[in-house]
Formats: sequence, structure tokens, C-alpha cells
Amino acid sequence: RAIHSAFSSLRDSYRLPQILTRVIDTLHRHKNEFFEEHGEKGVEAEKRAISFLSKLRNELQTDKPVTPLEDELPDAVLWNQYLDYQRNLPNGNGEPSWFQSPWLYVECYLYRRIHAALVQK
Repeated sequence: RAIHSAFSSLRDSYRLPQILTRVIDTLHRHKNEFFEEHGEKGVEAEKRAISFLSKLRNELQTDKPVTPLEDELPDAVLWNQYLDYQRNLPNGNGEPSWFQSPWLYVECYLYRRIHAALVQK
């Protein structure tokens, strides 16, 4: 049986965009706390995270290609190696996108990108 693509999961459910929206809203609601704890640096980090997550939500909703991770977290190499593997599958379509990738991969990839947005410096 073929690996289930993310298309039907993302098409029939707005769960992943809703998760991103809730994360963005939560960050925005806690802006004052970030300022109280970390000053302007906290507010700037909150703005960067919101911008990163808003871009991610757009990528997901418009079926953009899944992009390599560009952060310095130790597992980025493994994620990017798997993305290269997906790109080179003989029965694949070259550049994996949000809707044309295995649903479990894009689901985990989404959470990994959220993590990167929240720990960025």
C-alpha cells in the first residue's frame, strides 16, 4: 500500500493551520510577559517567532515545497538528510510539498519548525 500523503489530512482538516494560529495567538497574548522578563530582546524574539510561524502557516496552506531546516539545532542534519531522501525517491515527484509528502513526516516536520521558531536566538 502506498504511503498516505498529507493532502487528504490537510485538505479535510484545518488542524495543523489551527495549531499554528493558536501558537501565534499565545505568543502575542504573552508579549507583555516577554517584555517584563527579557525587555526589548524578549519582544523582538516574540516578533521573530510570530513572523517565522506566520510564514510557515502560509507555506503549509499553499502547498509550498518542504524546505531544509536552516537552524543550528543538532537534529537539523538528520531532518535534511530525510528530505534529500524524499527528493530522490524513484516514484516521487522531486520536490516534496506539504500536501504531497507522507502525512506523518509533515506533521512531525511542522512541530520541529515550531520548535525552531521558539528557540531561535
